[in-house]
Amino acid sequence: IDEVLITIMRAPHSYTREDVVEVSSHGGMLVLNKIVALLLQKGARLASPGEFTYRALKRGRIDLLQAQGILDLVEAQTEDALSMAVRQLKGEASQRQQALREELKQLYTHLEAHLQFPDEGIEVSIKDMRKKIGRLKKETEDLIEGASAAEVIKGGIRCVICGKTNTGKSTLFNRLLKEERVLVSRIKGTTRDVVEETVCIRGIPIRISDTAGILNTEDFIGKKAIKKSYHAIDNANLVLFLLDYSRPLEREDFVILDTLKDKDTIVIINKIDLKKRLDVRPLHMSKPSVRLSALKGIGLPDLENAIYDTVYKDGVRHRDDMISLRQWQKDILKQLHSQLSNTEKYIDEGYPLDFIHFALGEAFNNMARFNGASSSEEILSDIFSNFCIGK
Repeated sequence: IDEVLITIMRAPHSYTREDVVEVSSHGGMLVLNKIVALLLQKGARLASPGEFTYRALKRGRIDLLQAQGILDLVEAQTEDALSMAVRQLKGEASQRQQALREELKQLYTHLEAHLQFPDEGIEVSIKDMRKKIGRLKKETEDLIEGASAAEVIKGGIRCVICGKTNTGKSTLFNRLLKEERVLVSRIKGTTRDVVEETVCIRGIPIRISDTAGILNTEDFIGKKAIKKSYHAIDNANLVLFLLDYSRPLEREDFVILDTLKDKDTIVIINKIDLKKRLDVRPLHMSKPSVRLSALKGIGLPDLENAIYDTVYKDGVRHRDDMISLRQWQKDILKQLHSQLSNTEKYIDEGYPLDFIHFALGEAFNNMARFNGASSSEEILSDIFSNFCIGK
């Protein structure tokens, strides 16, 4: 079939920690298909989706967070997403999770030993415990925030450009894409459908939609286009609302802004290269605004900064703090945060140690689910090894 290179990797020095053989051919679908058919004929089988990573996980070559990093690596759309996936694959996220779990285990184990073996003289400092729980709670908050920021870097956001007709929506759309993707005309209602493209703005993948201008119309196609525009706005994470610097406010401007009161919105005052006829004071705007000329390319860096600040409105996180988690893992962290808050409450209100012990036990068992560990056996082992009980 072909002259190939055979590479043999002996366990445990392979990706799955098993004996692995790789066949490298010259490529070409016909050659590859014939080689695969021959291997299947000789007793091999096709791997299931993700099977090699699953085998590596089961044999301890990687942990669950690293396995997720591999998928993120394959799906990365931007440099930031790629960098985050590589850090996760190297184990940086795992180390943070393990450090949190280890400190929680030590805290719980110490209290468990104090309550289970009162004659051993194991002292418990409530003040020290309260301080450690506060630190664990802060780290949990950081992990949750880092996961939220990672979602943006990894999955991006949906952004809609909207406004009344002829405010320059399509011109801005083309300018952000750096190509003439949609037709631009002085004729009202040129855009009759929602057009979507993906761009990367300061490391954030953004799915931008150019929508039909909002105006009163009896035209059937026009009505349908406006209905699609409102649907796109409803599903957007961020809205760019355009006003025309060279035209006074009209009824449509007030109507559109009213529909955006509960949406993350940046008000864009476009066409600043023309004579001013716009007075925005009657709008009583509470949204961030940017002045630019989409046609001339003036003010675009200000828009990019505004998009970045709006996406990270709760504070821009350092890239190294971001951690890619699945929804069930985020749910575990949120439950952990709630359980730690309950523990703080029990301490502050002077509850007996049994209440604190129960709350910490719930928190530790919850965290054990994060990587599938068994909590009860680990706690017993830790008690007897660290406190020399029963020697």
